Amino acid sequence: MIFPDKTVLELLHGDHAAVFMGVHNAMGAKIAEEAGADGLWISSFEVHAAARLPDADILGTEDYVDVISKIVDRVRIPVLVDGNAGGGNAINTIRLVREFEKAGASAMCIEDNIFPKRCSFYAGMQEELERSSTFCGKISAMLEQRTDPGFAVIARTEALIKGLGMKVALDRAREYAAEGAEGILIHHKEKDPAPVLEFAETWHRSETVPLVCVPTTYNTTSYETLDSAGFKLIIFANYGIRAVVKALHETFGVLMKNKRLSDGNDHVVSMDEIFRIIYVDELKENEARYVR
Repeated sequence: MIFPDKTVLELLHGDHAAVFMGVHNAMGAKIAEEAGADGLWISSFEVHAAARLPDADILGTEDYVDVISKIVDRVRIPVLVDGNAGGGNAINTIRLVREFEKAGASAMCIEDNIFPKRCSFYAGMQEELERSSTFCGKISAMLEQRTDPGFAVIARTEALIKGLGMKVALDRAREYAAEGAEGILIHHKEKDPAPVLEFAETWHRSETVPLVCVPTTYNTTSYETLDSAGFKLIIFANYGIRAVVKALHETFGVLMKNKRLSDGNDHVVSMDEIFRIIYVDELKENEARYVR
């Protein structure tokens, strides 16, 4: 395992917002690292989509552990894992924390959706949130059952997405912070960032727990705007898997239209670039040193 230069907890308390890139495998993780990402977001959406499944708590803990362990072994930036609703109850949450931590993750985020969760962007599903007392029990379980106090616990509220209003969002976030959550993710799926910025402005008047946002739908909002609003982590989610799907559609479409491999050359990188990313030079060095 490669230990990151900084943990998620350290980045939550940085002078400026850190940017985390959504990924679902080690190749994408390395490319995100080389692009300059401060950390990686392993989301339920991407991991399920890569397995051609809807984001609906279908994959199990072992599926996530496999993805996490392969990624953390190949990069030096920290990994934040989407823990969905934390499982059916706090006992399930305990196992998630322990397994994700052992796999090398630096932090975990859980949301106050009802288990089994449904992706926030699916229309007409899960109109209610989990009871805040139940969710706070999961937060407490994470904090007390983690073995490394540097493993960050982030709580995400879906109150704005459910249309429950700013007061409910703030009240829930305050409950989660009081329970000990070390970061609060305020989620929102409209194009207008105003509610997220209003939440942040109100939050910082009385609270010190760092904020996290995911500007998937309000994606024209600049980094400078979100940084100035006081967000400490900005997650660029979904684009990893969406970029892959677009590239494969275009490349495979050209290949099957013309049925000549060279017609896909403009859509792919060289073999040498793949060799570089997967560390073939390191393989050669290790063979020369250890294979006797």
